[in-house]
Amino acid sequence: MPNEIKHDIVELKKQYKNFLDDRDHNLEKLEIELQKPNIFNILGIGRMEIRHSNFLGWLLDPNGSHGLRNKFLIRILRDLALEKKNTLDIIDVCKLNFNNVDVRREYSITYKDKKGSIDILIIFREDNLVICIENKIDAKDSKNQLKDYRDYINETFKKEDKDDVEYKNIFVYLTPNGDEPKKDKTEKKYWCNYSYKDAIIEHLTHTQDSITDSTIKTYISDYLTTLKSEIMGIQDEAQELANAIYENHKPIIDFVVANRDANKEYQQFWKKERAWVFDFAEKFIDLINNADSKNKYELGYVKNAITVKQKMEGQNRYYNIYLIYQGKDKDVNIDFVFSAKEVLDNRKESVKKILDNPKQMDYTDNPAYFTIYSVGKFKKELIAIHEKRFELA
Repeated sequence: MPNEIKHDIVELKKQYKNFLDDRDHNLEKLEIELQKPNIFNILGIGRMEIRHSNFLGWLLDPNGSHGLRNKFLIRILRDLALEKKNTLDIIDVCKLNFNNVDVRREYSITYKDKKGSIDILIIFREDNLVICIENKIDAKDSKNQLKDYRDYINETFKKEDKDDVEYKNIFVYLTPNGDEPKKDKTEKKYWCNYSYKDAIIEHLTHTQDSITDSTIKTYISDYLTTLKSEIMGIQDEAQELANAIYENHKPIIDFVVANRDANKEYQQFWKKERAWVFDFAEKFIDLINNADSKNKYELGYVKNAITVKQKMEGQNRYYNIYLIYQGKDKDVNIDFVFSAKEVLDNRKESVKKILDNPKQMDYTDNPAYFTIYSVGKFKKELIAIHEKRFELA
């Protein structure tokens, strides 16, 4: 046995040397790539909707300091002009007066005694054209939100008398993948589904080459990198290099991963950087353990979430607890992962009945997975859900 262990160590040292002597210089390339500063990562705003709205609003302003002029905005308008929901003709896009455009960000409104803020509002004063953009990255639309926004815009921007030109009011629902509204389903026929993936990233990539200012070019390049990695999960150059390094040095990397305590490292991160989420998770697992005395659960830690896992072989994960941003506020969401049997037993329908506010649930195409938002507001219901999920027939 000692000789076998010695042989393993010797082999690992050889593999380590090969790793350091990487002939393709991928390690050096990756180190250079990782050392590149990204202003959005530095500020920690990769998934904050309000920050994306602010940056997009700046890019969409043809009179902004970015140097794009109307190149980015006009591409967006051409897309919208092809939507049957809109009255804007693609031929008329180039005739618009881009010198008199008012781009508002977080445009505050009060409608039916309710306050709200439209993420991006673009007003062509001389052309009677208004573009209302609702930007959703993690959060979903709330009940009547889109209808209220649309009614407000239509009542605010309309012709005053019969001789005036009719307003063209266009409503855009912007999400990473061009999803439809979740809550205001009747609004689907009014709002254009628009995506970061197929529109924003593509158009911005095509237009950034026209920028001469090196600082602005860096900002936009950083923004594209953030959109691809943080919002869309698209591989950037650093990820491609990481994959290449892993393929060439899989044994040594697997050994390192298997023998490092990443769980402890991330636990320290959540304790220090997001202490209130850590405290919530600690209280939540105590409640879960009390709700299910037959099994024991433990917290696990990854970069983006704290997981709640049942203590069993394979450590099946049952919950993800993660931080979200709702405007200026922070909150916690929980992902639920159901087993096949639970899905067949229609447990999710039972869960809906338990909740007083089921509109805060969001289902995906995968029937074994759904999310509950703002869980800190109804902890008792979460325990009832857990008990329902694991009760024995």
